[in-house]
Amino acid sequence: MHQRDRIGDTIHLVLGCLCMAMISGPVSVAVFAPIPLVVFFLIRVLNTGPIWIHGFGQPVVISGVLLAGWSALSLTWSSDPGAGAESIAQLRWFALLGFVYPIIERRGALLGALALGFVFGFGAQVIDGFNGFGNLWLEEALWHEPERVSGWWDPAVGGSVLVAALGIHIPSAVGGKGRMRWIALGACAVTTIALVATGTRGAWIAGVVMLVLALGARVWSSKRVGIALLGVVVIGAGVSFLMVREGVGTRIEQARAQIERAREGDLDSTIGARISMADHAFRSFLEHPIRGVGVGGFRGVMEQTDSTLDDAAHAHNQVLQWMCELGIVGLALGVLVVVCSLVGAWRWARVDPWSYRAAPLWGMIGLVLVSAFDSVFVNLHTGALMGAFVALSPVWSPSIDDRAKDDA
Repeated sequence: MHQRDRIGDTIHLVLGCLCMAMISGPVSVAVFAPIPLVVFFLIRVLNTGPIWIHGFGQPVVISGVLLAGWSALSLTWSSDPGAGAESIAQLRWFALLGFVYPIIERRGALLGALALGFVFGFGAQVIDGFNGFGNLWLEEALWHEPERVSGWWDPAVGGSVLVAALGIHIPSAVGGKGRMRWIALGACAVTTIALVATGTRGAWIAGVVMLVLALGARVWSSKRVGIALLGVVVIGAGVSFLMVREGVGTRIEQARAQIERAREGDLDSTIGARISMADHAFRSFLEHPIRGVGVGGFRGVMEQTDSTLDDAAHAHNQVLQWMCELGIVGLALGVLVVVCSLVGAWRWARVDPWSYRAAPLWGMIGLVLVSAFDSVFVNLHTGALMGAFVALSPVWSPSIDDRAKDDA
């Protein structure tokens, strides 16, 4: 392939990097991110020879097709096939692995582009935090929810993707060496500030758990504590608290009050609504344990309740989402997809587990943790980000062995 189409290799890499950078952009940008890459892939499909076949034949792609197939079948008994079709469409991001596979040798460049995309997201948060610097167009273009600074991301989704972004830098920050470790430490501090600013409490919890896991794994593997990372995170959290302390304090106080109300049976709040969603999702699963209510049917389940909130499109928990809509069959297929994803990422990470080579693995771990508070396979940004990590982690490729350590 390299001998036959060197120019195509370069263009393919540029478009692959562009796709990775666009994934964390606004919805209107992220949704079109893979199109130039896919079009060029089709143009040079003969020049890439049989290589791309190995990309689309990866276990995670096959398991994703099975999950999509069962989901499509469930549309026949879903109460909202339109919403179900939108949910199934998010699984398309797993196909990104096949389109990226011919340039997987340049995995480091692709990962760098993915990380760079978040830098623009941080810039949007700064603009959001200062109310567009007086520019009405900028202010209206961003999300701008009171006491929550999330730039162009929905605050809840922004919190989820920023946990994954933190995961990109954690392994190198904990156990890296030289210049790359200092870069990773700085990136962890900035990402922590951005994460706290979103005001997304579930993402805060997931981020803390991931940091504890990373530090624990480092101590277990090398008996050395990542003090530098811990210090930077504490400093970053402290700075972000000082910057948005009023908003953070408000979110914490709201959580305390809503939990107290929920204990008294009043679920008419954001936390109360999530308790109600979890309860009804599980009850629905018990009523339809094998096949569920059909993909897209969760909203119909919640419409039968007295909830006055309008965020009942999904269960805000990926496991409960699969259980409710797809039953035990869909849950098993969903777990299979996640396991295949993690196995592929681990095969890359094990060569050098405390470097950026392990970034997709920890990014996936972040999304898995935050899935306790968000349906990551339903939202565009989290689904796309999972697909990007999968694309960077084929379970087998010509450059996965020790000889490719420097390529990452």
